[in-house]
Amino acid sequence: MINKKDLSIIQVVGYKHSGKTTFIKKLISSVLKDLPLNVATLKHHGHGGEPQIVKGTDSYEHLQAGAFMSGVQGENRLQLKITGTKNANLEKIIAIYKHFPINLLIIEGYKRAPYPKIVLINDRDDEHLLQLENIIAVGGWSKPTLLDGKYPTFSINDFAAYKQLFKKLLTKY
Repeated sequence: MINKKDLSIIQVVGYKHSGKTTFIKKLISSVLKDLPLNVATLKHHGHGGEPQIVKGTDSYEHLQAGAFMSGVQGENRLQLKITGTKNANLEKIIAIYKHFPINLLIIEGYKRAPYPKIVLINDRDDEHLLQLENIIAVGGWSKPTLLDGKYPTFSINDFAAYKQLFKKLLTKY
C-alpha cells in the first residue's frame, strides 16, 4: 500500500509504441494528482545512445568540462544530470530518488526488475512479456482478451474503465 513515509514502486513495461508514456501521463494527471502523494518517474532509455542534454546551457558546459554531476536549481525545480553512469544499476538510481520526499516511483521500462508491473502489449507477438514476474495488470491499445482472467486487463483508450481499476490497485502497492 502506498503510504506517505515509504517509497512505493510500480513499473510500466512493454515494447516501443505500446503506450507506456501515454498510460503513465494519464495515470498521473487523472488518478494520482488528486491523491496526497508526491509521484516521481524514471524512464529507461532503452533505444541505445544517450538521453538528450541541452547543448549550450551552463550545466552542459560543466559536464563537458569533466564534472561527474551537474545540477540546476530554480524556483520550483531541481534538474540533475549525471555522467559516467554505465555501472549505475536501477537500485543505485532508486537510492538517489529515496533522498527526496517521494511516495510513489513509476518506472517506465527495466522489464526484468522485481517490482509490481503493469504490462502493455500491442499484439500476440508481445504476449511472452506475460512471463515476467510481479505482473499486477495487463493493458494495451485494445483490451487484451486472451488472458483467461489471470490479470486485470484494460484498454488505454477506455480511461474511465481503468481509472477505477488503478485506484484500487494502488491501494495494494
